[in-house]
Amino acid sequence: MNDFDPKQHFHDQRASRYDDTVRKVIPGYETLHAMAQFLLEDILGHDAHLLIAGCGTGEEIERLAPHHPGWRFTGVDPSDAMLKQASERLKAKGLQDRAQLVCGTVADLEPATKFDAAACLLVMHFLPDDGTKANLLSGIAQSLKPGAPLILADLHGASDSPRYARMLAAWTRWQLAHGIDPVEVEKGLKHVARDIHFVSETRLFKLLHQAGFTGVEHFHQAFLFGGWLAFRE
Repeated sequence: MNDFDPKQHFHDQRASRYDDTVRKVIPGYETLHAMAQFLLEDILGHDAHLLIAGCGTGEEIERLAPHHPGWRFTGVDPSDAMLKQASERLKAKGLQDRAQLVCGTVADLEPATKFDAAACLLVMHFLPDDGTKANLLSGIAQSLKPGAPLILADLHGASDSPRYARMLAAWTRWQLAHGIDPVEVEKGLKHVARDIHFVSETRLFKLLHQAGFTGVEHFHQAFLFGGWLAFRE
């Protein structure tokens, strides 16, 4: 059973500093989001309704909306504190009228609404592979129109493999080299060991296919962080 509770983990104080922290800790964070933007705009038309699963503080919406005035967004996240940050952020950018924020999960969305695309960035690795990951992907697939793209990004890898140990060690040194406090790095590593549920890329592909996605393409890699593009069958 997964003991990770996003409502407790992403409380008000942590949510308020999340954007600054994640940029420091995750290598290629800016590049990942930029690549996601260009991939989606190559696929979607001028008018589109996007689902952001695990929208957090609204990063994806703020990045995508200004470049595409015809795009609308539904962001869903179980953390009230993160959605509060997202709401304030989008209001400050004048984007609140184009984004609906829902406190809950993909399962709480109106079944009749079908989206033109979805993004689920740095979310699924918090879920155990006991059917919970599969349920999230299936829920996203059921919310999409046929042929619609999904941008997925997560920590991944077989946690008992030499590659995992090598990448984790390199990521640790990368954080220290970029000036992150060693105490904070150690806390982050404990968080990864305690709260992150790694699966191999082979397993990830299987989960995507079983959920109803096809044409999976790996487009981003930064140590243990990966990004994939897939399409709803």
